[in-house]
Amino acid sequence: MGIVRVTASENDQLSEEALAELAALKDRPIDYSDIPKYTREELERMRLMAIEMRKKQMFSLRLQCSTISWWKQTIGEGYTGVMARLLDKATKHPEWIKECL
Repeated sequence: MGIVRVTASENDQLSEEALAELAALKDRPIDYSDIPKYTREELERMRLMAIEMRKKQMFSLRLQCSTISWWKQTIGEGYTGVMARLLDKATKHPEWIKECL
């Protein structure tokens, strides 16, 4: 059986009824019936796939200063991750790449 922890901040305006409902949840068992059953082999295969999907390689690319500034200003922190996802998506759309050749 899992543990359920409910936290309300000082700013939350919860009614007495809502607080009672939350209190009742702590003793309610968790229903695991909708979770598919997997064999150890299936779970290991999924674990290895997840590791493979997270693998990354350092890569250097020269871009115009204006391009980098645009990305930084438009996206902000995490702009390189957005650029990487865009490049990944482009691999599934060869017509985008052909437009740039």
